[in-house]
Amino acid sequence: MKFRKSLLLSFFLLCALPSLYPVSLAERFKQSGYVEICDETHGTDVFGSLYARFDALIEFLQTNPVWAQKLYVAKERFIRTKDRSFYSTDFFGFYDESEREGRNQISFYYSTHFHEFICSHYSEFNLVPEITCFFQACLEIQKSYGNLCAAAAAELGIEAIFASSSGHAPILFKVVKYLPSYVAIRPHYDGAAFSLFLDSTDNQSLLLSPYKSSFTIDDFFSPPREFPRGRNQNSILLIPGVFLTEFSIQPTPHIVVQSGQTRYATIAFAMRPNYTPHQSKHSPLPSFRDNL
Repeated sequence: MKFRKSLLLSFFLLCALPSLYPVSLAERFKQSGYVEICDETHGTDVFGSLYARFDALIEFLQTNPVWAQKLYVAKERFIRTKDRSFYSTDFFGFYDESEREGRNQISFYYSTHFHEFICSHYSEFNLVPEITCFFQACLEIQKSYGNLCAAAAAELGIEAIFASSSGHAPILFKVVKYLPSYVAIRPHYDGAAFSLFLDSTDNQSLLLSPYKSSFTIDDFFSPPREFPRGRNQNSILLIPGVFLTEFSIQPTPHIVVQSGQTRYATIAFAMRPNYTPHQSKHSPLPSFRDNL
C-alpha cells in the first residue's frame, strides 16, 4: 500500500495539481516527451535481486534447451487463448538474442496471465526454482504499476482505454539484459499505451526526444534525473506509445545506445485490452550508424 500511495502521490504532484505544476501531462509529453516519477520503495536492492534471478534463469535455459523449448511451446499455446487479447500482443516469454549480431540481448516478457497459465497448465515448471523465483520477483514488482498507468490515463481524460472485465490496466513487464556488444542503429516507438522505464543499471544509455515532424540524432538526449537511483529510491520515466495516437497524443521515440558494458533494464508497458492498432504514420527516425 505504501508503494501504491507514494507512486500515485508523486504522479499527481507532478501532473495533476495545477496550483503546484501548471503544465498538464499532455503538454509535458509535447514539450519533453516524458514525465519523471519517484519510486520510493523499489530501489537498487529490489532490482539487483531481480537481475540476479534473471541471470539464474538465463543460465538454466541456456544449459537446458529442453526447458527452453517447453517454455516456448507454453508461450505459443498461451497466445492462442483469450487471455492473450487482454494485452493485444504476442510478445511473451523468453527471447535469447545473445548470438544475434547487432541485437546481442536477452529479454523476458512477463504478464500475470502468462504466469497463471504456466502454473495451471505446466505443473512441471513449478518444480524449477530458477523459473518460479524469477516469476515471483516479476509478480511482486509489477503488480502496482497498473494503478499508475490508470492515473495517467485519467489525467489525460482517456481512462476508458483500459476498460475491461479484469478491471485494471494490462501490464506487460519486460526484463532485459544488454550484452557489451549490443548495438542499436535506429530509435523506435513502443507498441503500447504507456511505457514506464522502471530501472536501468545505466540510465545514460537511454536517449529520447519529444515527438517532432522530423528528427536528427541531435534531438535525442539522456533525460536529467531529479530522483537519483538508490537503495530505496528510483527514478521512473513515463512516456506515451503508439496506442494513444488516436487521441492526438504522439509517441516518444527512444533508443538504447551502446555502452560497451553489460546493462540491465526493466520496463512496464501499459497495453490496451482487445485493441487492434490503427494504421498510422509517424515521423521517420534517424540512423545512429555513423555515431557507432
